[in-house]
Amino acid sequence: MDVSMVPAFQTQKAAFATVIKVFDPSATSEAPQQPKRKDRSTPGRRVTDLLRGDVRRGVLELLRDAEKPILAGDLSKQFAEREGFGAEIDEISPNLAGRFSGLLERMEQTGLVRSSGTSDGRRRLWEIAR
Repeated sequence: MDVSMVPAFQTQKAAFATVIKVFDPSATSEAPQQPKRKDRSTPGRRVTDLLRGDVRRGVLELLRDAEKPILAGDLSKQFAEREGFGAEIDEISPNLAGRFSGLLERMEQTGLVRSSGTSDGRRRLWEIAR
C-alpha cells in the first residue's frame, strides 16, 4: 500500500463515521475528530486575512501621505508593513499587488483616485483624485 494514501483513507473513514452518526446517533466510532486547520499558510489566504476590514480607508490614507503618485505594488507593500506583515511581505507581495490593482481600479471608477501611466506603459501611478 502506498503510504501517501493514508491521509486520504483517514479522511474517508472520518466521513463514513459522520454519515453513520447522522443515521444512528448512538453509534460509536473509532475515528478521532480531526481539528480544523487554522494555519493560513498559502500566500493567497494571508492576503485575504490582511484585506479584511476597511481597506479603502487605509489605501486613501497611504495615498494622502505619499508625496507623489505611487505604484500599486509599492502601495500594497506599505499597507502590509503598516498592518504588521513586514516579515513575510516577499511571499504575499505578488498576490497583494494584484488585489490592490483591482481595488484601485474600482476606486477610480467611483472617483476616489486617479491614475496616470508610467514611462514603460505597463504600470500605472495612483493618487487621490483632488
